[in-house]
Amino acid sequence: MNLSFRARRWLALGAVLAAILFTVPRFLTHTPYQRLGVKLDWTPDHRGRVSEVVGPPGKGLLRRGDILVAVDGNPITQQYILKRFREGKSWPAGPLAMEIERSGRLLNLTVPPLSLSAWQRARVLSLQLITVIAAPLVAILLVWRRPDLNAAWVFLWFAILQALGTMWSLFRFPQVELGRGFKTYLGIYHGLVMWYPASFLHFMTVFPRPRWSRHGPTRSVWFWLVALAYVTPPALIVASRAFHTPLDRLYLFFQTVALPLGALSLLLRYARPAPPDRRFLASERVLAIVLAGTLLSAAALDLVPEMQMITLLTLPSMRLLSTVILFAWLASPLLIAYLIANDPVFDPRRLIVRSTPYALLSGVLAALYLGIVVVSQRLFAAATGEDAVVFNVVAALIVAFAFAPLRERLQRGLDRLYGRDPQALRAALVQAGRELLGALDRDEVRAAVDSAIARGLKRKLAIEWPEHGMPRLAEHEELRDEERDTIENLVLQAGIRLENLSLHEQRAAAERQAVELREAATRAELVALHAQVQPHFLFNALNALSYLTETDPKAAQRFTERLADMLRYTIEAGQRRAALLSEEIAFVEDYLGVARERYENPLSFEYRGTPELLSAAVPPLLLQPLVENSLKHGCAPGNGALHLRLEARREADWLTLVFSDDGASGNGAPGLGLGLGNLEQRLKRFAGSAAVMDAVPRPEGGFAVTMRWCSRSKAAA
Repeated sequence: MNLSFRARRWLALGAVLAAILFTVPRFLTHTPYQRLGVKLDWTPDHRGRVSEVVGPPGKGLLRRGDILVAVDGNPITQQYILKRFREGKSWPAGPLAMEIERSGRLLNLTVPPLSLSAWQRARVLSLQLITVIAAPLVAILLVWRRPDLNAAWVFLWFAILQALGTMWSLFRFPQVELGRGFKTYLGIYHGLVMWYPASFLHFMTVFPRPRWSRHGPTRSVWFWLVALAYVTPPALIVASRAFHTPLDRLYLFFQTVALPLGALSLLLRYARPAPPDRRFLASERVLAIVLAGTLLSAAALDLVPEMQMITLLTLPSMRLLSTVILFAWLASPLLIAYLIANDPVFDPRRLIVRSTPYALLSGVLAALYLGIVVVSQRLFAAATGEDAVVFNVVAALIVAFAFAPLRERLQRGLDRLYGRDPQALRAALVQAGRELLGALDRDEVRAAVDSAIARGLKRKLAIEWPEHGMPRLAEHEELRDEERDTIENLVLQAGIRLENLSLHEQRAAAERQAVELREAATRAELVALHAQVQPHFLFNALNALSYLTETDPKAAQRFTERLADMLRYTIEAGQRRAALLSEEIAFVEDYLGVARERYENPLSFEYRGTPELLSAAVPPLLLQPLVENSLKHGCAPGNGALHLRLEARREADWLTLVFSDDGASGNGAPGLGLGLGNLEQRLKRFAGSAAVMDAVPRPEGGFAVTMRWCSRSKAAA
């Protein structure tokens, strides 16, 4: 039969409540200490001495250090106590006539019957009882979280049996005469407790997953060990009756074997490499070793015969060691629960977040209740010498009135601590919105979302970030409805920002591509313009070289050397975006040196400008077409000398160059002509569209070309 999760959870809760109700008769009829309400140690002469007054009836009657001389006329010695214990005799239930020695004086006292209320029983062992109750409650939380896992149910079974066994051992002294029916109840109780070692071994072999395969469990040694452990208690009962052997002695042997096997299974789990889906922390491994050592120590103490244990407990160091092992053994289910909760299958964080408020609230209210009752009763007892139950009622009323405000404040504080505070979540989202607006790439968007979730929820969430499309929250993440809506809204904003960044990147890429195409076109145009200049210049130079070769070979050699220098510069200039004005002037000097071999007219060149302007950046081969134009149109045969001049000046950020000649005529055509038109295009490509070039005849003769551009614009860059 497959039960729903809800039915399984209520079944687990019912099992814990049934276990609690089952222990109530034992709790109400048995006391946590023996008849006198004191703990004894032994003097060197083997007399009993009071080491601690635990509670009534010794409280207020006996004192620490009192030596028990006799009870009802029988001397109290260590041999007398051990003999009564060996024979199974308890102290008389009625009043006891006791003789004690106090500060060297003999006193006769009458010790009244032992009568403890339920509150007095609980107060004596309050810490142990809290530990006993805590283990099944933690098991309930684990089952409530994952009712489909067998390991959680086995742990619940183990925690219940340990709680039953602890109550059996803590409250072991009957306060009233027991009837036949009650003895039958105790027999059933004892039979249940005997399954505790089997439950421990069972749990250690299935935590968090069985040591055997579901399809072939019989192949595992651990499976057969667990099966043998569960059939052992009935076999021990039968053997005890058949061989007249005390059942407790047989149970002790069973426990001594089963508990170490369970501890060995625990050690094997944490000593070996972790499974692929789990990584053990160093603290978890250490805790598992401590837990296994505690269980082995408890089993070793149980092997010591009770007569010898009574003797050993007279030693303070042995009492301390026994107390430490006892509390460690009582806390072992809580330590095991911690190891379970750290397993990923239980989703430990969600378990802690949901259970911590109630655990803390229970602790605060219990401390408040106990504090009020203990302090009030002690003050009242000191003033009147009597106990009053009314303080229990007063404490209960105070706790009832304090429950609601404490729960609200505690919940608010835990919400802030565990990231469940709506205000903190909203503030984190507002901050995330600002960060998303400033995010410039995909990594910054993810970082903004992750940091907002960490600030708002105090934990990480699984967000799926596909290469294309909108991000989304992983389906397995469990959130409250308002939290889910808020996080999905944040993820949607992140997706929109990613789309905007993608569009912006595409637009930027298109713009970069357009700029690269424009630059490529510009470079192609410049190359084409240079190609127009170089062949024309080379054609004229070769004609001059051919003429000189026939008329003046030495001049032809000089002409060839200069021509080589000029061609080298023109080739280099074709690969450069800018040249210095001084380089252009040097090129003009070489060019005129070549031209003098061809023209009979004297040729001169003059630069007018400051030396600083010689380092100004200008387009390569800027002056060559101007010089060639002047030679072509201004240097006619029979004319006088041709004077060329370059004037340079800077006005603010604007550089102005004026190239002029005093030739016989202009360029022979209105406007700039083809060569000068190409030069103007090159100048605009170099300095931007604001560059200006103007060519006009000079009134006194000749021609002048003015070029002007901003030296901090495109050219300067």
